[in-house]
Amino acid sequence: MYDFKNVEGTVASWWEKEKNQIEASLRDEPGKKTFSFLEGPPTANAPPALHHIEMRTFKDAKNRFKYMQGFSVPRKGGWDCHGLPVEVAQEKALGLKSKKEVVALGVGRFVANCRESVFSKIVDWSKTTKEMGYWIDLQNPYVTLTNDYIESVWWSLKQLYDKGLLYEGHKVVPYCPRCETPLSSHEVAQGYKKVSDKTITVKFRLKDADDTFVLAWTTTPWTLPSNVGLAVNPKTTYVKVEKDGQKFILAQERTEHYFPMGKIIGKISGSELVGRKYEALMPFFESAARNSFKIVAGDFVTTLEGTGVVHIAPAFGEDDYNVGKENNLDFLQPVDSSGKFTADVPPLADQFVKKADRQIIEMLEGEGKIIKAESYEHDYPYCWRCDTPLLYYATLSWFVKVTAFRDRLVEKNREINWFPDNIKDGRFGEWLAGAKDWALSRKKFWGTPLPIWKCECGKITCVGSREELIKLTGAADNIDLHKPGIDGLAIKCGACGKTQKRVADVIDCWYDSGSAPFAQLHYPFENKDYFRKRFPYDFIAEAIDQTRGWFYTMHVLSVALFDSVAYKNVVCAGHIVDENNQKMSKSKGNVLDPRKVFDSVGVDAVRLQFCTSAVGEPKRFSEQLVRMQVTPFLNIYWNTYVFTKQFKAASRKEIRIEDKWITSRLNTLVKEYTAHFEKNEFNKCFEKLAVFANDDFSRTYIKLIRERTDEGAAETLKNCLMAVSKLLAPFCPFVTDFVYRDAIESKNIHFTQWPVLEEKKIDPELEGSFALANRIIAEILSKRNEAKIGVRWPLSKAVVYAPATGVLDKLTGLIEKQANVKDVQLEDGEFKVELDTALTIELEKEGFLRELTRKVQDARKNSGLVKENTINLVINSPVDLKGLEKEFAQKVGAKTLKFEKPTGEHFFYSKEKIRDKEFEIAFTAVK
Repeated sequence: MYDFKNVEGTVASWWEKEKNQIEASLRDEPGKKTFSFLEGPPTANAPPALHHIEMRTFKDAKNRFKYMQGFSVPRKGGWDCHGLPVEVAQEKALGLKSKKEVVALGVGRFVANCRESVFSKIVDWSKTTKEMGYWIDLQNPYVTLTNDYIESVWWSLKQLYDKGLLYEGHKVVPYCPRCETPLSSHEVAQGYKKVSDKTITVKFRLKDADDTFVLAWTTTPWTLPSNVGLAVNPKTTYVKVEKDGQKFILAQERTEHYFPMGKIIGKISGSELVGRKYEALMPFFESAARNSFKIVAGDFVTTLEGTGVVHIAPAFGEDDYNVGKENNLDFLQPVDSSGKFTADVPPLADQFVKKADRQIIEMLEGEGKIIKAESYEHDYPYCWRCDTPLLYYATLSWFVKVTAFRDRLVEKNREINWFPDNIKDGRFGEWLAGAKDWALSRKKFWGTPLPIWKCECGKITCVGSREELIKLTGAADNIDLHKPGIDGLAIKCGACGKTQKRVADVIDCWYDSGSAPFAQLHYPFENKDYFRKRFPYDFIAEAIDQTRGWFYTMHVLSVALFDSVAYKNVVCAGHIVDENNQKMSKSKGNVLDPRKVFDSVGVDAVRLQFCTSAVGEPKRFSEQLVRMQVTPFLNIYWNTYVFTKQFKAASRKEIRIEDKWITSRLNTLVKEYTAHFEKNEFNKCFEKLAVFANDDFSRTYIKLIRERTDEGAAETLKNCLMAVSKLLAPFCPFVTDFVYRDAIESKNIHFTQWPVLEEKKIDPELEGSFALANRIIAEILSKRNEAKIGVRWPLSKAVVYAPATGVLDKLTGLIEKQANVKDVQLEDGEFKVELDTALTIELEKEGFLRELTRKVQDARKNSGLVKENTINLVINSPVDLKGLEKEFAQKVGAKTLKFEKPTGEHFFYSKEKIRDKEFEIAFTAVK
């Protein structure tokens, strides 16, 4: 029986002794062609989860596969150390609730705590990585917090600055009020939630018409105190509807939603509305406003929802900001960096804006300014790390000008092989087509400092290396390139002679990870040739959310810096879901601890479970599913190993038709399996291997050769087990190594050659004939089942009608043996089987003999006897079996056999019923 704990423990101890050889295989081997792999760096301040095991399985499998093909496969680990994930975790650990509290604690202390916390779970990561058999170099990983890594990042930023691709701008950006920092669009894409908000349709009274109101709909009531304009589409037709003595202006297409019984008293084009004035909705800025409260044109306004009129608050929306600039509208921003109203709005001062929605609605309702309030379900962005609702907030920030080379990003994407391939033009391609400038700077503390020094005269210096920093600032050679030490360094302004001070921001941590292709090698300060040898990378793999994370940032930086793709092939995997297709989350209580699962079902089984569906699909996972879908296959594989190891062959050698068939099937498997592996179709690999191992190898070939003792069968059997083990090795590294060393040769399977395809040994005609033979056997067994005649009871004849093709006529003996029919007759015709189910006395004798054989063999096995042990057997049979003694004795390993009533003491004794007849079986072991 397959004992995964014993197997995996034994193999782990072997690998420990071979540690030096394994570590050497993870580094570059100059004499071989390189297969370049780049590890996506996780953050080690939280324990690894099941989805990490999924991705590490795919990476490890692909790398083992390529190594067995003869490639050098450098596998360098990496750790992502900076950014919001670390800061948020540390703020919680220290009980800090705001940026001000961090400053009060001390930036130096906070940064030191972040640095210390980064590797708080490194032991868990290293242990789990080792337990799951992921071979990767964790002794010499790249670490994004090191000075070498940061220096490479600074080099890249200076390259962008010199190309005019790094600039400072005042824009509306996604903003986290809790973290008090802007976010990039690709970060925002990872944090949307389905929410239900209270939306309102508000009345704006026109100044040049009595009792006439323009209607505008908003999902963000908190922005209404900052309203300075209304936008209409000049090309849209608007109507004036009369109700209850008042007149309302809205888009004609939205009339039915608001006024199904309303009376339309006039029409007006959007262009005619432009320039008209209205009264301030709320009084807070009415007297201070210089150019506000008027209708402006906006091509972005649609009639898909709302009223066809958009309320404009330039500080809190990208379209609002742009239309405000175009029309020189006042810029009102009565919200501070923590997302709270300022004293400019007294009734709401110090309230978080999203929580102020209810009070604003109540104020407007009390003044009769709302005509409709309704719930609206929509996707709303939340901070991807602290889970706070984001605001769109105008602020000064530094940007990467992605829009300047967006078309090139789309063009270079055509060179990448995506798995699944729909990602190329779908999720990733569509994202590239709409890519915005990258909001790069973060008003935070723990990250790569933005290497920009700025003078009050406007002169800017972008520093691109430590050498340059030391030369310009007089910094110590060993300076740590982090806040707060870096903040105190000043540069003499070359324009006015005053002092340039560093812009206090750090950069988006996704820029760090996006720099991994070159920064992991400290390029261009070291390893220039080695970088060129490996770049672009042959293979990367991460989950689907990285299309707007790591995959995206690497693509942007590699195209901007090198006009090259960062990677040639990428596996984009689906998320892990439970057996009910529910996404795993702590709130649902369906998250699984990987190491507990390992302990329950085994590492190899967990890894293989991830390969039961296509890489891009969500992965259903539970221990029960593993036991249903994977464990039976591993047990069959183990049984083929046991049979192969115990198979004893005489000196003679003969190659029979079944040997040629299984050899053909094996080479067909190698050919198809390798092609699927190259295309990262791991599920198809498993499907092909399972069919071969279960049906061809175990259920057919092994059954056919059970009674053979020649070297031809032994050699073929061993070749099959060897090839199956090698094919399975990348997915199940433990059990395959155990089987290979114990049954094939005393050598680590992962350092052996991938199975060599012998195309000449593939015989499609033979395979087709065998497939037809198996179909015939299945049909005979089905008819036996209908007649309630077990397969151990021989039948006299079967007539088979089948197309006269291939070599089926040479397989009648095989069919007769497998179906237990004395005579199989082939007739040309449409497929059909006619079975003679009449049992003669002689046939019944053979049937009883077969049943007795099975019972004796089971008894031997349960008594602990092995094949070499012989027995003295006594059987009291109500059926006359005389004349069959020799055949029976040979099959059950009996030295002597007597058909009589057992007497005296015996090693084994039992009474058995076969077809309502009672038999007594007794035997004594001889040796």
